[in-house]
Amino acid sequence: MNRATFEILVNTNTVQQYKVLRGLTVERTPIHESILMGLWIIFNKDTLCSCGLNFETAQSSGHLHYKNLIQILCEIGGRYVKWPHAQDRQHTSQFYEERFGFPGVIGAIDGTLVPITAPREQKQRYVDKNHNYSINVMLTYDHKRLIRDAFVGQLGSIHDSRIFRRSPLAQCLHSRDDMLSEGEHLVGDSGYVLTDKMTIPYRNDGHLVDSHRNINHLLAQCRASIERCNGLLKMRMQRTGKLFCKSINTTVMHLGACIVLHNFILLEGQEIDGMEIGEVPHINAYDAINAAREAGIQKRNNIRHILDERMDQYND
Repeated sequence: MNRATFEILVNTNTVQQYKVLRGLTVERTPIHESILMGLWIIFNKDTLCSCGLNFETAQSSGHLHYKNLIQILCEIGGRYVKWPHAQDRQHTSQFYEERFGFPGVIGAIDGTLVPITAPREQKQRYVDKNHNYSINVMLTYDHKRLIRDAFVGQLGSIHDSRIFRRSPLAQCLHSRDDMLSEGEHLVGDSGYVLTDKMTIPYRNDGHLVDSHRNINHLLAQCRASIERCNGLLKMRMQRTGKLFCKSINTTVMHLGACIVLHNFILLEGQEIDGMEIGEVPHINAYDAINAAREAGIQKRNNIRHILDERMDQYND
């Protein structure tokens, strides 16, 4: 984060209002110093003791400013993490088609595991496939590396497809017509369910033909961007390498703050243009996803035929 972006964060209306509510007056702690302490803890792996030595303050004060900052960032998160409008989705789709040749892609979705220390309660539920304690974070990126949707706080032991079914994104995608236009879809890995809203690769059962391998290769190229974005997020917020989890709520707020900061830095403090989701409809996502499977199979086959025709024209 450069100096100009930091000044924008300090001068954000919510930050100024929070300063008054928390009593962070100039006489006690300058607001820029409070924000700096919180950012230092988020961006670095230093202990609270080391942070206190750097800022010449007590450990408890540094922890207080850190908790204030992550709460502020979670409150303003709706300004910087939004689902794209139809025009933005069209730009993303054009980018993926021009660069990779795959039509209709408006974003890539994937889950990433954030290692944590053993929680106080029900710690066995957080053990992931790697036998570590972790929290699952499901993220959706566009072609500009901006996070367009985030679902944070699910147990590390839960599969990606189940997390997607639980997410507000699945509820909205399968109940609202304005989330995706005709022919648009997300791309995910084989851990998700194939529907008309999400395209995944063909399963390699040993009987794939060249057209199947071609579409799998293009999908892998499209999905590679989200792996790079996840790496960028974790490299910036180095504390996500392993979070000290004394409180699950604080840990989830920390991850939410990291997501907001990621977009805030890329946007240089400018609010993002996007859709206001409002109230999330409650539907049976499991039934809705199963009902959309046949349409997803047909859609993927149609895309495969389109790609085959392009390949034939190119060879001719």
